[in-house]
Amino acid sequence: MVAPDAAIAAASTPEEALLHLDAEIVFSWGIPSDLLARMPNLRWVQWLGAGVDKVVSALPPAVPLTRIVGAFGTVMTEHVFAFLLAIRRDIFAIRRLQHAHRWEKVFAQPLRGQRLGVAGLGAIGQDIVQMGRAFGMEVWGLSRSGASADLVDRHFLPNGAQEFAAGVDNLVLVLPATAKTDGLFGAREFAAMREGSILCNVGRGNVIDEQALAVALRAGRPAFAQLDVFREEPLPEGSPLWDLPNCFVSAHCSGPSEAQRVGAFAAENLRRYLAGEPLLGVVDRTRGY
Repeated sequence: MVAPDAAIAAASTPEEALLHLDAEIVFSWGIPSDLLARMPNLRWVQWLGAGVDKVVSALPPAVPLTRIVGAFGTVMTEHVFAFLLAIRRDIFAIRRLQHAHRWEKVFAQPLRGQRLGVAGLGAIGQDIVQMGRAFGMEVWGLSRSGASADLVDRHFLPNGAQEFAAGVDNLVLVLPATAKTDGLFGAREFAAMREGSILCNVGRGNVIDEQALAVALRAGRPAFAQLDVFREEPLPEGSPLWDLPNCFVSAHCSGPSEAQRVGAFAAENLRRYLAGEPLLGVVDRTRGY
């Protein structure tokens, strides 16, 4: 056990959290951000997810914020490629033909030889890049700094988003929610996408102009979209994205937390905190992730 003498308090509601404002450490993915400003003894927050946009601006600069790194890439990559394969191999048509008792061939579009675009080259994006390579795809990437440019065949900065979107057959977004990513993919980028292209967003919903995407999907560019994240969650009932036949909506579930991985990361960080060692997954407040 990492901290056998620690006093541990659990809270599942904001009301319960109010009873523990004297805490030194917070492990959470849902504590109301306004409560953090009311905790005088707070010395560290371990966010139990990858995205910290809900909490990053709520903490004093002196309080370190860490996020989980390396625990979600595998499952999110599986989610992305499940949809890419289902669409490219038209699993939906195969099922319809089965139900109609019709013996007709459905011809697949192989991923091999197609171009995959990955916007966001952090730990999750890197896993998606690796899987694209395994399928024999050429991989383009987009990121803020270009620090991981060597991982892809061609790299773009955010100001090149339109050219980036125009050049790929399959576009996967795993960008964080920051002021610089807000609305990065909108009407211009969608209009530039290739005929038959697929857009998949498993990062943050603010990256996409959802109204522009609805218009673009009706026009067939992109041909399909798989959206796991949205500007407002749950996705409002009146959103046109629900009913578009070429849009697949999932409820922010592409990266379910695996207790063993998340727990192991948090436990190691707690050990480091108690030992005075550098923490893992420290958030850069200037970047927002």
